[in-house]
Amino acid sequence: MFPGKFLARNSGFHYTCDISRVKKQLRGPEVADDKILVVEDQPAARRRIVKLLEQRDFRPAEASSGEEALEKLKDEDYAVVLVDLQASRGKAVKLLEQITELKPEQTIIVLAAPGSAVADAALKRGAYSAIPKPVRPADLDISLRNGVERYHLLRTNVVLRHEALQDDLTGVLNRRYLDRYLEEEIERSRRYKRHFSLLFFDLDHLKQINDQFGHLSGSRVLVELVGVIKAKLRRTDKIFRFGGDEFSVTLPETDRRGAVDTAHRLRRAIRAHRFHPVEGAEASLTASFGVATYPEDGATGEELLHHADEAMYLVKAGPRDGVGVKDKS
Repeated sequence: MFPGKFLARNSGFHYTCDISRVKKQLRGPEVADDKILVVEDQPAARRRIVKLLEQRDFRPAEASSGEEALEKLKDEDYAVVLVDLQASRGKAVKLLEQITELKPEQTIIVLAAPGSAVADAALKRGAYSAIPKPVRPADLDISLRNGVERYHLLRTNVVLRHEALQDDLTGVLNRRYLDRYLEEEIERSRRYKRHFSLLFFDLDHLKQINDQFGHLSGSRVLVELVGVIKAKLRRTDKIFRFGGDEFSVTLPETDRRGAVDTAHRLRRAIRAHRFHPVEGAEASLTASFGVATYPEDGATGEELLHHADEAMYLVKAGPRDGVGVKDKS
């Protein structure tokens, strides 16, 4: 019974290194630690700052107004944003609020005398630090060193949080995050009176693949399976590995009919795919699905999982390769 299975599955810093060395240590795939956005309305002052940044092997981008800066921030990530408060033409506070709203953890360094009224106001509204104008190389080095380090620490925290919620094998979200996500999504559906559906499925007879090719082949199939599923989902849908070869797919704003249609689409994609358990070999597999929809089939995440699991086992009791729908008793 599901409850038994359910329990079993749940059984101010001082720096001694120079800025170039910090950058080399932090650089990696998709890291923006060398990208600095300079928001300055005076061309001569902006060119001077850009030159200083280029001399330190940064990749500066330029914005002559707050509006231009916001557009650039929407398109790219920057380790640090340097903002001359005069560049926003009297809208300095508003600009800082807009930046932090767009990117809450963005490191912002304002060009204003530390301790001044304008610098204090900026710090209260999200700025990380302030350096005086005209910008002196020594002040810039200290601020960027701290700003880049902060960027790296925040990015590391994001990666660690993601890894804690990610399945090690397949890279999809794990059971730990599923419980929390269901709680949040059901509350959203309740508040806005919308449907929310959940699919529960596993592969049929994966054991035969393991027996024939070895357990590593089964792991390889699961990774391949995730790719097949992701290709058929919307951006708002999420896939979670529940355990073993069991997965769950969440479908926001989807009623039962839409969920059943999605389950059949995924089932057909799995059946049509040729898996490669080992190099040079192909195998065909099928999957059995169960469907649960809020609020008809449950009011909590646990109730929906329970219902979808029971619906799936209606299919498992038969020829498999199907989609199970169970009326709530």
